[in-house]
Amino acid sequence: MLKAIMLQLSLVLVVTGVALTAGGWMAGLSALLGGLSYAIPSLLFAVRLGRLARREAQGTMSYPFEFFLGEAIKVVSTIGLLLLCHFLVEGLSWGWFLGGLAAALQAGFFAFLLKH
Repeated sequence: MLKAIMLQLSLVLVVTGVALTAGGWMAGLSALLGGLSYAIPSLLFAVRLGRLARREAQGTMSYPFEFFLGEAIKVVSTIGLLLLCHFLVEGLSWGWFLGGLAAALQAGFFAFLLKH
């Protein structure tokens, strides 16, 4: 699962580089913020699931419950980070912002190609 997150971060960095060269520093910042708004909660969710899977003594919570709770927290925190970027960053380039977000979202489809 961490390979998929690293692929997300790599694609976000590629889109950020393209945005920097094509649109300037605000476009690059917008693409980076858009991608990281999804990649950071995904990374925290993957680390949490990794710890739960390795723990031999399962607590009172079941693994499926922890999975769905973590996924719900990931979605809410992603929406919160997107809103935070909207309100705190003046002059956000929306095209590049959504491009960075789309790169992070679509990286999961490419993760299946890198099984080994």
